[in-house]
Order: sequence, then structure tokens, then C-alpha cells
Amino acid sequence: MKFPWRRGGMRPKEPLSTLDSLPINNYTHFLEIPLKIVGCWDWYDHPKSEKEIIINNVYFCMVLFVLINVPATLYIHLHTEWVDVMTSLDKLADCLPFVVSIIIVVYFGLYRKELYELTKFMQRKFHYRSANGLTNMTMLNSYKTARNFGYFYTACTMFSVSMYMIPEIVNRLKRQPLQSYMYMDVTRTPFFEFTLLRQCVAQAFVGLAMGQFGVFFASNAILLCGQLDLLCCSLRNARYTALLRCGVSHRSVAAAHSDIQGDELYNYIYNIAEMRQSIYHYDQRMSYEIMNKRSSFDIYSSEFDAATCEALRDCARACDVINTFKAKFESFVSPLLALRVVQVTMYLCMLLYAATLKLDMVTVEYLVAVALDIFVYCFYGNQIIIQADRVSTAAYQSAWPTMGVRPRRLLLNILLANKRPVVVRAGNFLSMDLHTFVVIIKTSFSYYTLLVNVNEK
Repeated sequence: MKFPWRRGGMRPKEPLSTLDSLPINNYTHFLEIPLKIVGCWDWYDHPKSEKEIIINNVYFCMVLFVLINVPATLYIHLHTEWVDVMTSLDKLADCLPFVVSIIIVVYFGLYRKELYELTKFMQRKFHYRSANGLTNMTMLNSYKTARNFGYFYTACTMFSVSMYMIPEIVNRLKRQPLQSYMYMDVTRTPFFEFTLLRQCVAQAFVGLAMGQFGVFFASNAILLCGQLDLLCCSLRNARYTALLRCGVSHRSVAAAHSDIQGDELYNYIYNIAEMRQSIYHYDQRMSYEIMNKRSSFDIYSSEFDAATCEALRDCARACDVINTFKAKFESFVSPLLALRVVQVTMYLCMLLYAATLKLDMVTVEYLVAVALDIFVYCFYGNQIIIQADRVSTAAYQSAWPTMGVRPRRLLLNILLANKRPVVVRAGNFLSMDLHTFVVIIKTSFSYYTLLVNVNEK
């Protein structure tokens, strides 16, 4: 057999490793600029002068003024030309996104301290690397997934906003009136330009407010799943971590217990466990003096029990960080999740009713967009549940038959501590999972049939 790379040709590419990558200082930096634009994040996180405080407050008030202006003019329009609810249902549906956006911006403004504490807790407490074990992993893949999703979803939101504004731009080119509820002559300068600017900015704020809350939820859920990946990997390697900490060489352990790769198969959502030696134990660099000294060992020996207990305590600390972050995260997003569930249910119902009266591509696009929007929350909430359930499996696969009595007791405590499911709930009662998504769709359709029956009578 000939090997062309031996004659100076192309060498086969080795799989890229994440173990040598630099740690990430800020996992959610891609969220800050869009949230700042929509007023959910201060332009100056820690204002040091009155000028910075004034800029933060003035910009926040400007965003609220733009968002409130559209539903206010719509209210005047409905008040002056009101017929009945069924006739004005499409206009009421148009008002729902603006109302929800206003509530989201106000909520972020009122609980900005909790928002900053949540991000700081992630930056300080989240591990970038797993425990030093037979297999090792980092948070790089989950971070990249969260970042790429944030960029993609923001781009989709802005594309949807631009599609909404294209008809208005066409009206401007054809010198036709705008589709606006503002009572003024919008066919002449400067009223036309002012109204067009107001609609463009308002739609951009609505898209960013609702879209970035989805990005915020999904990104934090992805990163939380990444930490659960690290916990499962560290827990599964607890006994092997003890061997390595006691000076057994990584090569010797890998030769005897490489079957761990079969246990890890399909057990991680984002990060990848690599059977490579790492010089880090979590985020601490290890000393070379305790590495690669021994080649022979007895994994059942009690001499490794103390190190195993310490490895399990580290896993328990990581588990506590995950549960604390989940509690903070759920406490912050739970009211807004309940609001989004109610709004999407009503909006889908109204859009379905509008589609029965007049079916067009715009209505179909809105139906698909709204359904996908709530699917994002349910899908990533469901991923948290799935990965949290795998912690118990990882504990069972942690070579517990080789441990002594004390490590087994610690392992049992970890299992009991993770007995409660890790679920993010809307309004502290409705689990965000795929079952909830089906319930929302079914409820919307039920309300739609009720509207149709009422209208026929």
C-alpha cells in the first residue's frame, strides 16, 4: 500500500480538538448589542457619571415612546371606527406584538439588576473544561451553537421586519398613502417621512424585543445544557479522575478502560468528549509532577477512594452551580414565558380566523413564524429536561462497582439530589417542553373553532 504523504504529499487531517482552546470569558456577549438597541440592556452597564446615566434613561424612554406610539394610534382608530369585535379582530391581532414588546422592555428595565447578576453568575461559576479524566471536554461547541443561533435568529428577525416594510417603501415610490392608523396627511412631506420612519423603527424594536427574548432564552438553555454535558462527563470519569490524580498514566488507563466511549455515545447534546490527555482539571492547570508516573494499577484498590471522594465532591459542586443557575434563570424568564404562551395562543387563534376570511401569503407567513417562535422556547426547554435526566445515567456508568463505601455514599447523595427534574416553567407552573408546544397548538385551534361558531351564529 502506498502512502502519498510520505513523499511530501497531503497528510490526512486529524480531527480538531477543543481541549487546547482558550477559555471563554463571556458566553453571552453576542446578546448585548441587540438588547442595548431595543433598550433591554443599558448602554453603560456601570455608569460612572451623570452623563452616562442620562444617556441610559433617555434612550430607554425613547424606545418606550416609539413602541407605545403605534398601539396608541391604533386605539384611537378603533375608538373612532368601532363596529364589533369580529370586524376589528385583525387590527386587535396587529396590536398584540406591540403590547408584548412593551411589557418585555419594561420588564427588562425593572429587573435589570437580576439580568446582570444572571450573566455575572454564568461568567464566574460556569466551568469551561470538565474534570481531568479518561475522556475530557470543553464548552466550546455549546458556546458556538448558542452564538450561531443568536446571529441566525437575529438575522431572521430583521429579515421578517424588512419584509414587512417593503410594501410601505413601494407605496412611497408609487406616491400612495401609508397603511397607517395615524390621522394625518401622510402623502406629503414631512408627514410621510415621519410616519414611515416611525413605522420602520417601531417594527425593528418589536422584532428585536420579541426575537431577542427568544435568543436570550435559547442561548442560556444551550449553555446550561453544555454545563450538564460537562457534569455528565466529569461524573462518568470520577473513578478515572482519581486514578489520574494519584499519578497513573493516562495511556495505561485508556488501554484498560477504553469502553467508556461506548457509554458516552449519544449522551451529550452539544459538547464532544475526547479520549485525550488534558493538563487541566476543570479550569485549573495541573502540575506535571503528578502525571504519567505509574503504568500499573488496581482500579478496585482502596488507595484511590479518597481521590474518588474528592472527584465526586467536585461533581456535586458543579451540580449545585447548575441548579442555582437554573433557579435564577427560571425566576427571571418565567413571567415573560407565561406572557408569550398566552400571546402566541391568542395570536394563532386570530390568524387562523383571518385566514378563513382571506387566505394570503402574509397570513400564512405569520402563522408559520409565530408557531416556530414558540417552538424555539419549547424545544430548548425540552433539551434541558433531556440532558438533566442523563445525569443519573452518567452516575450509574461511573464505574461505581470499583469504588469503596464512602465514594458510593457520595454517589448516592448526588443521585438523590438530582432526583427532581430540571425544568424551566412558564409562570412557575407550565413546563416548557414539546408537550406544551402541542398543547398550545391544540388550544389555539380550539379557540379558533369557537370564534368560527360564534361568528356563524
